[in-house]
Amino acid sequence: MEVVGKQYIRYLGEMRPLDEVISVDLFSEEGILSQPKIVEEVSKFYVRMSKQVTKERTEIYQKLLGVTPRSIKIDKICDRWGSCNTKKEITYNYLIVTLPMELIDYIVVHELCHIYHMNHDRSFWRKVGSIMPDYKKRMKMLNGGE
Repeated sequence: MEVVGKQYIRYLGEMRPLDEVISVDLFSEEGILSQPKIVEEVSKFYVRMSKQVTKERTEIYQKLLGVTPRSIKIDKICDRWGSCNTKKEITYNYLIVTLPMELIDYIVVHELCHIYHMNHDRSFWRKVGSIMPDYKKRMKMLNGGE
């Protein structure tokens, strides 16, 4: 089988070769990369790894903040990286694992702080800053700055 061009996906803020991250046969019987299969497997990979990474990071920060979310979900939401509702249920975008860990941590802390404060008032930002003093820098990075 001949691979014309190596394919890459973004994982934890870096571009990584697809064949080093996902170990499934992505070739059709003709030896050609199957695009629908690639999209499906990459999507499954992102969901699986997002569950693992957000669970690990949440366990670290919930102890520091003294809060426990009722649940953590991964979804294919497209307009935000995360959300927290009044039932203390946190939902993260399945693409969160494409970001560097420092931005994942910011999103996790941000959503956990919503368990205390459901809005973005001064009290909310003070709580975020108590755990992550450089949150403004991280927020700027997340929004395309720096």
